[in-house]
Amino acid sequence: MSPDAVQHPMRILVVDDDELDRLALRRCLQEATIAATIEETPSAEVALERARQSVYDCILLDYYMPGVDTVSLLRQLQTLASDVPVVIFTGRGDEEVAVEFMKLGAVDYLPKSALTPERLAASLRYAIDTARATQERRRVEQALHAREAEFRTLANVIPQMAWIADAQGRRYWCNDRWYEYTGLRKDESLGLGWLSLHHPDHFERVRTGQLEAFSRGEAWEDTFPLRGKDGSYRWFLARAVPIRSEESGFPRWFGTHTDITDQKHAELERERLLDLEKRAREEAEQAARARDEVLAIVAHDVRNPLQTILSAISMLSLTSDEEKRQRALDIARRSTQELQRLTSDLLDVARIDAGTFAIRQERVDFRALLHEAIERVDPQALDRGIALDCRIEEDVRNASVDRDRLLQVLSNLLGNALKFTSTGGRVVLRAERHGAELQVCVEDSGIGIPAESLPHVFARFWQADRASRSGAGLGLAICKGIVEAHGGRIWATSVVGKGACFYFTLPRVDA
Repeated sequence: MSPDAVQHPMRILVVDDDELDRLALRRCLQEATIAATIEETPSAEVALERARQSVYDCILLDYYMPGVDTVSLLRQLQTLASDVPVVIFTGRGDEEVAVEFMKLGAVDYLPKSALTPERLAASLRYAIDTARATQERRRVEQALHAREAEFRTLANVIPQMAWIADAQGRRYWCNDRWYEYTGLRKDESLGLGWLSLHHPDHFERVRTGQLEAFSRGEAWEDTFPLRGKDGSYRWFLARAVPIRSEESGFPRWFGTHTDITDQKHAELERERLLDLEKRAREEAEQAARARDEVLAIVAHDVRNPLQTILSAISMLSLTSDEEKRQRALDIARRSTQELQRLTSDLLDVARIDAGTFAIRQERVDFRALLHEAIERVDPQALDRGIALDCRIEEDVRNASVDRDRLLQVLSNLLGNALKFTSTGGRVVLRAERHGAELQVCVEDSGIGIPAESLPHVFARFWQADRASRSGAGLGLAICKGIVEAHGGRIWATSVVGKGACFYFTLPRVDA
C-alpha cells in the first residue's frame, strides 16, 4: 500500500544531528505532497525512547552522527520497533557502507547529495510497502504455525501413527504414536530413517509404490508389516494424501498408519477355514462318489454269486446224476464262501470306522506264520511263472499277534504283489528286527504305483485302476486297520515300472 493511499498522515521519525539536513527532508516531503507528521531528534537516546513509546510508519536514520554507533543504534531500533522500516540517510555517498546497512536490516538508503522529492517519495513508498509485506508474511507464518500446532495436537490424540513427508518421502514430523510403537528417536525416524522398519520382503514394493504416487501428486495407500520396538512385526494400512502449501507451492504428504494385524489374522484365519471347508466338501464329494461306485461293485459282486447259487440249486432239483449234483454243490459252496469274504470285509471296514475293531493277540511262531503265508500263494505264483522268495533274518522269532488277522494282511499284500507282477517277475517277502520293532516288507517287480496315487492306496473304496476294478477296494484299508490295531504302522514306496514295496511294523515283539 503506497503513502498516497493512507487515510491519515504518516508518522516519520528523523534521526539526524544536522539541522540543515532535517530542513531539506521537510522541504522534500512538502514538495512531494506527502501528508506526514515528522518528528525529529539529533539524539540516539531520544530516538530509542520515542521508538519505545510511539508507533511510526518509517524511521530515517543518518548514517553518520558524531559519537553515535549507528550499527548498534539500528539494531536497538529494530528490537524496539521490529515492524517499522528504517531508511539510511547518508551524506558521504559511500554505497558500500549503505549496502552493508541494508544487509543489517535497513530497507533502503538515500544519498543526501541526490535527495529529491521524487526520490524521497519513492523510498518511503518502497519502505512502507516492504514493511507491510513483511508484516503480512509474518502474520501468515504465525497463523500457519498456529494451525500447524493445532494440527499436531490433534494428530497426537488419534490412535493411528501419523507423519508428514515431502515429495521424496522424507519425514520431517511424526506423532507420539509413531515413537511409542517404533521405539526410535527423532533423529532415527526423520528423513528416510523410517525405511529401516520395513520387512525386507515388502521393502521394494512399498518404497517404489510410495514414490510413484508422490511423483504423480496422488493419494497413496498400501498394507505391509512394520517392526515394533520389541522386534516383532505388525500389519498396518498406510494412507497418505497430498497437502499443497499456498505459500511455497510445494506439496507435502500427510500420512497415517492404522494397525490391522487383528483384521489381517482374521482374514488369514477366514481363508484357512474356507479352504478347509472346500477341501472337506471335495473329500466328502469324492467319498460319496467312491461309495456309490463301490456299492455298485458290491451289488454286482453279491449278485453274481447269488445267481450262481440259484443256478446250482436249480441244477440240483433238475438232475439225479450224482456227479452233476456234487459239482453243483461245490459251485454253491465256493459262491457262498465268496459272499462270506465280501460280507466280512464290509463288516471289518464298518468296525474300523466305528472304532470297534478288535484283535486277539497270542504268542505265535512268527517265522512259521510267514512261511504259511508264502505257502498259501505259492500255487498262484507257480501258475503265473513268478519267482516267490522269503527272506527272514535269524533274530526274527516269536511275536504277540492276532494270527488269523496277520495272515489276512500277508495274504492281501502278497496277492496284490502277484496280481501286478508280470510273468517272469519276482515277489520277495522280507522280515527283520529293528530294535523293539519287527518290520515286514513285501517287494515286487511289477508295474509300480504313480507318485500321485501313493497317498491314497490305503484309503477305503479306492483303487488306482478304476476302469478295471475287480473288487471293492477294501483290502489295503483293512490291512491298515489290522496293523494299527496291533500298534504298528503301514506304508508303501514305489517307482513306476520298477515295482512297489509295502512295509508294516509290529511293536510288540517277544524274543
